[in-house]
Amino acid sequence: MNKHTSSFQAKMKEQAQQRQKRAEQFFVSLAAQLVLDESFFEHQREKLSVLIDEALERNDYTSFVALSEQYQKYQDN
Repeated sequence: MNKHTSSFQAKMKEQAQQRQKRAEQFFVSLAAQLVLDESFFEHQREKLSVLIDEALERNDYTSFVALSEQYQKYQDN
C-alpha cells in the first residue's frame, strides 16, 4: 500500500467517524427534545385539569367548557 492510498483511507475513515458523530449528536438532541416536549405536554395537561376542577368548584360553566375544549385537544394529540 502506498502513502497516498493510506492517506486517502485515513481521510475516508475520519470522515465516516465525523458523520457518525454528527448522526449520534442529532439523535441525542432529538431524544432530548422529545423528552422536553412530553414533559411540557404533561405539565399543560395537568394544569388544565386543575383549572377545570377549580371551574367546577366555582360553578363557572363558561370556563369549564372552554378549559375542557383545550384539554380535549391535548387528549386527541
